[in-house]
Amino acid sequence: MGHPTPRHGRRRSVAATVTAATVAAVVAVVLAPAAVDGRKTITATGRFVCAFPDGRIEPIAGSDIRLMNRNAVPAIDERMGTGTTAADGSFRVTGRGGDPGIGRGTRPDPYVRLVYRSVGATHDIDVDISRPILRSLTGYRGDKTPTRRNEKRDVDYGKVTISSLECQAYVDFRAAMINFKARTGKATPGGRLPVRTRALIHGGTPFTLYDAIKLPRKTRVSRGLGMHELAHVVRHVLDGSAIHFGIDAARFFYTRNHYCELESNEGYAFNEGWAAYWARECMFDTVAPLDNYRVEGNVASALRALQLRCGSTDGRMVEVLEQSRGKVHSFPDFLNRHKALFGCE
Repeated sequence: MGHPTPRHGRRRSVAATVTAATVAAVVAVVLAPAAVDGRKTITATGRFVCAFPDGRIEPIAGSDIRLMNRNAVPAIDERMGTGTTAADGSFRVTGRGGDPGIGRGTRPDPYVRLVYRSVGATHDIDVDISRPILRSLTGYRGDKTPTRRNEKRDVDYGKVTISSLECQAYVDFRAAMINFKARTGKATPGGRLPVRTRALIHGGTPFTLYDAIKLPRKTRVSRGLGMHELAHVVRHVLDGSAIHFGIDAARFFYTRNHYCELESNEGYAFNEGWAAYWARECMFDTVAPLDNYRVEGNVASALRALQLRCGSTDGRMVEVLEQSRGKVHSFPDFLNRHKALFGCE
């Protein structure tokens, strides 16, 4: 009986396998940093300003922003970080991101997007397009900085000028809310103010649907427009519920275009006259006789005269509405409630 044959070949095979595994592990360790090297921490700085048709350039202050990594379609863009613009529109936001894989192409393609939401002691506003599905169906990414490709360093975008309807609405309606707080000492009734741009259904003019403001695509935004439409929100919310507003809109026929000298009905004239008074419009646009309160310019003038005659503050004028829920639908109604509350007419 012979001796068993040594299995040197098998030992060499095992040794080779161990060696290969060791080499693979070393390679994995060496390549691991390269595999994740594309993910970079980036700080983006710059300053957003908004350009208006009248030539104004305003800082986009207090807006939420997002540092994004651009992908094939907006729906899958990666959020790298968030921040808020300063009072002068400047921003500094840091985030980390990148694309899967190994090599230079995995570095992030960063841009900073304006969200147009702002919450503060004087305001709470949210501006967005009426059809947010466009973000998914098209290449729409909103107002933003340019995109930097395969970035591995911090980025300074400098001054970025935006001229969209969205930035104009944000700046002037936010200013209107701050103005309301300054004049009354109170926050705008109704909480967060939704402003929706590019409205599909409209009569060619901005309008307020109870507590939400709708702007057609070609709206020319101004400080006066901001105060006018915000005054509608104030009155609608203080007057009653959304159902109450719907009833008033039907019986007074709110859905029409208007101007200061328009004669309609007392309910419509007061609704528009209150907004014109608050925005300091229709200053000299009255129609004789001045006690015809079916004319909105006459209502605006009468409200100003009452305030001056009685020494009422802006806050006191708003308080008349606040203390008269469902009771004021004409200037005579307002006059009677002012007298009941403050003893002056």
